[in-house]
Amino acid sequence: MAVVGALTTSGCGVLGGLQPVSSANPQPTRPSVAAAKTPPETATPPAEEGVSSAKEGWFGLTHPLHARVEMRQVERFGDKSVLRFTVTSLEDEARAAGNSFGTALGDLGSYRIPLIDPVGGKVYHPLTDRVGTLGSKPGYYQPGVHYETVVYYPPIPADVRTVTAITAGTAGEFTGVPVVDGTGSDGPLAPTAAPGGTPAPGTTVSWPVREPSGQVTSSVQDLYGITESAVKTTDASGSDETVGLRTDVLFAFDSDKLTTRARAVLDDAAEEIREKADPGSPVLVEGHTDGKGAHAYNMDLSLRRARTVREELKARLGAAYRYRATGKGETEPVAREGGADDEEARARNRRVEISYSIKKESGAPAPERRGAVGGPAPFHADDGETVASRTYTRQPSGQRLRIDVKPFYRDGAYLVAVFEITNLGPGDLGAGMGYGGDVAYIGGWYTAFSVVDPASRTVYRAVRMGPDDPRGPDDYVDPGWATFNVEPGTSNRGFFYVPAPPPGVTSVTFDAGPFGTIDDVPVRRLP
Repeated sequence: MAVVGALTTSGCGVLGGLQPVSSANPQPTRPSVAAAKTPPETATPPAEEGVSSAKEGWFGLTHPLHARVEMRQVERFGDKSVLRFTVTSLEDEARAAGNSFGTALGDLGSYRIPLIDPVGGKVYHPLTDRVGTLGSKPGYYQPGVHYETVVYYPPIPADVRTVTAITAGTAGEFTGVPVVDGTGSDGPLAPTAAPGGTPAPGTTVSWPVREPSGQVTSSVQDLYGITESAVKTTDASGSDETVGLRTDVLFAFDSDKLTTRARAVLDDAAEEIREKADPGSPVLVEGHTDGKGAHAYNMDLSLRRARTVREELKARLGAAYRYRATGKGETEPVAREGGADDEEARARNRRVEISYSIKKESGAPAPERRGAVGGPAPFHADDGETVASRTYTRQPSGQRLRIDVKPFYRDGAYLVAVFEITNLGPGDLGAGMGYGGDVAYIGGWYTAFSVVDPASRTVYRAVRMGPDDPRGPDDYVDPGWATFNVEPGTSNRGFFYVPAPPPGVTSVTFDAGPFGTIDDVPVRRLP
């Protein structure tokens, strides 16, 4: 479920009466960052000795900025939350950052950094207006200068203690960012540099805050975890769930008559509905076919199969639920047909989907649910040693790429796959080169990759932000871009989130798409 609200900027409004700082006329009443004293209530909890909340990396699309980013904390101010972080350029000359840190391509010159609650299964997007993201307005990064930066978000619930910040860059995800109650200023402090002057290396300054323009939009979305087995695909969040049953298991060929095996599959489906579904919302049953055959025939067959499943669910669940059956024919495929894996693609497209809303007591991110999944990952900058490497050659260019796989780790209800891809040449990587998956997973940069539990053979796919949009690409929990460094000999760190396998799983199989399958990737425990 996505919660999107439109907010006005008059009076206190969503920004609480925020007064923007002009780069030409910084407010003299605010102390410099260097001189400011942070109240104990808003101070970041002390890190363990030798541990920093900073990462070094390359950020941005066409001309990546080499920088050190330190995520300080998120502060709650009632009607909003404020992410504070510091950027230090490691370049040897002044650089304009452009869209160096945000994961949204359509919001250039901003910090559109999603904040993930990995336990509650939510993503908080920055507040936006008709221009872009609300918060600091970046300019040229001077070498060695520490730039204090803020980004504004919807209110984050009081029981969320840490979040993960997803940046577009080789540093990737910043886990364990503390969330605290704010008591001081809700904006950045005034620059220490004189107006119009160039700050010296080692100086700490603040970017000006952009004044809102018109209506302000607030967005909070559910995270959707996708799992696959030989019988079904499940696409689930804390608010709703869709179970796609393969019709090759349910029905005889070209028929709406159930197979013997279908009885047990539908028994399991009904039991899951009884356990999770909200009786106040309808149970939707949709039939789908592959692309073979005439459109009219496919529509009829898919509807007949959906009605058959609906009647079977009614027989098991009774009148406690309302049911609705529709047929979609071949109009909404989840896999591309006509390729090398045509038979498998067609088999995936032949399905009956059962969708329902989750009962509040079973899906709410309340303390009960927070105790049922793993805790959020602490901050860490070390990915660990490489556990396996594979290469593949792109055709027809002959360009060779190597993937170095790092140990995976858990972050709340999710598993994080981490790796590094190196261009071995010849030639530069193409801008925007990624490893996208099938029709059902358009929009992610690594959705052709997946994680497999070797015992159950369950396949875990990339976690999606918000419900599936059948009309276009979706957003996934990944860097938002796959290629930051393009020259031969350079590398790009990649990551993506998948639903976490059961707690006892200590190693997994990594299906790395064109790089092949890698067994026994350890799932490490973070300190």
